[in-house]
Amino acid sequence: MTIFDYLNSILYSKNRIELNCDEESQFNSFMMNRWISFYSPELSCYINETGNKHAHLFQDKQDQFNYYYTVIPKLKFKKINYIKKATKEAKEEEQPILPEFISNREYKNYVEFNKKLSI
Repeated sequence: MTIFDYLNSILYSKNRIELNCDEESQFNSFMMNRWISFYSPELSCYINETGNKHAHLFQDKQDQFNYYYTVIPKLKFKKINYIKKATKEAKEEEQPILPEFISNREYKNYVEFNKKLSI
């Protein structure tokens, strides 16, 4: 089983998956929290306030999975987009450090004005 099977069972499906001892190594609560936070940040806050604070009460991963399954309501299916870290190439050119009396907007206007003058 993959993490997506566990996610589908927790978020969307009404059918509970039973974990084996072999499959317990594949279930990771950190990754579950991460993917659930991609679905809804509110659910992430709820899990952090309840499940993570009381994680010491769970004896095994089956207990954690059962907790997620019972506490999180079944939701409407939505494609979860993975949020990637922006690369340096994708970022705009870095702004120089400006004095306090010049705002970013004024700086951009000044740069655009200089470009028009140089044409």
